[in-house]
Amino acid sequence: LWAVSLAPWAMSIMRGGGTAILPQEPYRSHDDYLLPARPLILWHYTKLSDPRWTFGDKYIRLKIVEAMKESQKIGIANKQGWAAYHHGTTLFVKRFGYQEGATYPDYGSNTEVYTAGSFVEVETLGPERQLAPGASVEYTERWHLFPNVKLGDTDAALEATLQPLLAQTAIP
Repeated sequence: LWAVSLAPWAMSIMRGGGTAILPQEPYRSHDDYLLPARPLILWHYTKLSDPRWTFGDKYIRLKIVEAMKESQKIGIANKQGWAAYHHGTTLFVKRFGYQEGATYPDYGSNTEVYTAGSFVEVETLGPERQLAPGASVEYTERWHLFPNVKLGDTDAALEATLQPLLAQTAIP
């Protein structure tokens, strides 16, 4: 009957026991660039000291641990256009667009990860829109699965494994 403000929200619920991976914006020297670049959105129940989190120079990782029932969630403004989940030796990569200058929900977040125990969500959000009666909105994710992927524990090992796979999945 009337226009509503909304944002598409794509929630992938994954099998527990793996690791969610989010990219950070590329590092730039203080001498080269002074403006903020990496918004990190926190929920009230999120503890950055929780051992499931790993914050590297290039990646944020969230390990899913069944015995740890406390909820954890973060969101980021993800201009890199991908998020991943690694379980066993299978890597799931979801690709999506980012619209510069658009308004995103949750303080500007277009990518979020959540866990509680073995439950995990890898979420993406589209820009907020005013939707008129009878209108529709479309939001696209592209999913990719890679078998036999071993990531390693460091950002350097993760980078060496992920970059060739991400190059294969890049959205033109």
